[in-house]
Amino acid sequence: MAESKVEVMLRISEVNLARAEKRFEGGEYDSAVFHASLAVESAANAMILELGGNEAKNHRAISALAAVLRRVKPELLREEKYVQLIERGRDIQREVVYARYPLKVAGKWVTPMEYYTREKTREIIDDAKFVVDEIHTYIKRTT
Repeated sequence: MAESKVEVMLRISEVNLARAEKRFEGGEYDSAVFHASLAVESAANAMILELGGNEAKNHRAISALAAVLRRVKPELLREEKYVQLIERGRDIQREVVYARYPLKVAGKWVTPMEYYTREKTREIIDDAKFVVDEIHTYIKRTT
């Protein structure tokens, strides 16, 4: 079955959200956050492609999506759900790095495993679901 790259990117985002939930339930919060951030990245790249742009290759897909929206569909950025999509997505965008490397918190170096709490991770996953769901809805509506 032939699928478009947009469809494949959306499927990848769904798989990564499922992985985030599985890791969350297993108490692997850093890994859960990493997969949630990848889900957002894949979904954002799918929307970029749907809008005629070139996918981001630098873990800054939400920033790239915001730029494409400003250029191609600026009216969407006046809608609260898309404003939220970009804001929440930008917050998650940095997590792909935080979930993999040591962080300095209050003058002390900590591992990603120490940095992420259950509550913080749940919030990130929920925000990732919001972003991915809104992108899925947009793409399904336009195809």
